[in-house]
Amino acid sequence: MDLITYLKNIYGYDTPIFLKDLRIGRKSRTAIKQELYRACMRGEIKREAPGIFYFENTNSVFPDEGLGFEDILEAKYICHSAASDEERRLFVNGYYSGHTFLNQIGLSTQVPAIREITTNNTSCNKRTININGRTAIIRKSKTNVDFRNWEILQFLDMFHFLNAEEVKANEQLLINYINQKSFLRCDLDKYIGLYSFSTVEKLNQGGIINAFKRR
Repeated sequence: MDLITYLKNIYGYDTPIFLKDLRIGRKSRTAIKQELYRACMRGEIKREAPGIFYFENTNSVFPDEGLGFEDILEAKYICHSAASDEERRLFVNGYYSGHTFLNQIGLSTQVPAIREITTNNTSCNKRTININGRTAIIRKSKTNVDFRNWEILQFLDMFHFLNAEEVKANEQLLINYINQKSFLRCDLDKYIGLYSFSTVEKLNQGGIINAFKRR
């Protein structure tokens, strides 16, 4: 089976394919890169940005506008792009964080221009990336992120970006979120040691910590 057919069977259409992540038999990265670029010249695959490719769905009723910025970020840093819809829950390796998550949870009404993500898929504690003129901040996770812990880690990370007054003002929203996600005290106890004393102090305000149910 040739490389292009192999990749199409795995990734399907409109899904980011990252050259850096490809490991195919004994093929070198240089050989894979050359095959991808030749396929681009033949119109068999599209190049979205340096090192990022995808297969265009030519049967779509919508004109091809390339890959979305969030689609690329999520495939690279949040969930493996080759995972099927059924598998996505199991392939989580990161989450939106910082001011991006504050907006998602309703603690900020301003949609940040710069996306922030915490992930396993980086060796740097913090770095900035640019893709087609869009910017994202990528942070290394405090511990390995998986489908079992990403939501509690995302929640605890958030307190780094809130001051004590903001925590107090949004006390009920935070308690409601804990209840919605059914976070348990054992979840908190397992990961709270990764965070600063300041985070513990903020959780203690207004009894937020008491919202974590015991079994």
